[in-house]
Amino acid sequence: MRWQYLKEGDSVDIIAPASHSPDLKLSEGLGWISSLGLIPKVPHDLIDPDIFFASSLKQQLAHFKEALYSDSKAIWCLRGGYGSMRLIPYLEKMKPPKKPKLLIGFSDITSLHLYLNQKWNWPTLHGRTISQLGLNIQSPDREELIEILLGRKKKKTFDQLRPLNKFAEKDWSIKGKLVGGNLRILQSSLGTDWELEAKGKILFVEDVSERGYSVDRMLEQLHQAKILHKGVKALVFGDFSGGDEKNGENHIHYAIQRFAQRVNYPVLMGLPCGHGEENFALPLNTKCELVLGDNSHLICDYGGK
Repeated sequence: MRWQYLKEGDSVDIIAPASHSPDLKLSEGLGWISSLGLIPKVPHDLIDPDIFFASSLKQQLAHFKEALYSDSKAIWCLRGGYGSMRLIPYLEKMKPPKKPKLLIGFSDITSLHLYLNQKWNWPTLHGRTISQLGLNIQSPDREELIEILLGRKKKKTFDQLRPLNKFAEKDWSIKGKLVGGNLRILQSSLGTDWELEAKGKILFVEDVSERGYSVDRMLEQLHQAKILHKGVKALVFGDFSGGDEKNGENHIHYAIQRFAQRVNYPVLMGLPCGHGEENFALPLNTKCELVLGDNSHLICDYGGK
């Protein structure tokens, strides 16, 4: 299954399945999308915030259902935060549209990526949310995102990955589908109907503002739950920004390095994806090849047609 490339005049549905965002970030993000010749479709009640969410569950669900079955080619999320997982029990009652649509977002949107990747077999795009698309933002990942959406860039090679254990240092390659996203949300999937299925996959993980012990704890739980156990083809870490201790030290790399030494599959670090200054679009549930050794890199198909 492949999503359709966008062209001038195509519409894009905007949803806010998690937290709300300041009006300025929304308007600037919509302005950027419009500058590409695309037409953003925004529900009139997209933002009606309560304590935690951009709007009520009823509103969020109605927006997502409308986006799934409308004539648009893509669904773009406003921001992460918290709330997307509440939609999944209702998605399970829906019949998948005949053609897959491109879902774009990251962080809390990981729950929707997992569901669409695993249950509907849709390819999706882990990338900037609307709130990160301000007109004054200049970054190579945003410029590359344009090329991806319009079909000018169909594959990507992520260079300079750093092997973290002996299995990643050998000269060999692994082919498989890439899944994953935010570590906290992957942990939250445990015991649910949309629980992370990493067996036979290349797993990607990122997070923000989690201290070293917290990263260690989440990896430990996923390992004990046998999610990060036998059968995982490889694990590639993206950005882990923030998370400093009170004394200014940062123990995240120690937690990751220690985990890498205990598993019998390749573990690497260095994908420029997640909550860092750059957030390159990463295709999920598409064909990828991970080349290991001194020149470790990941080659991915974006999944469009």
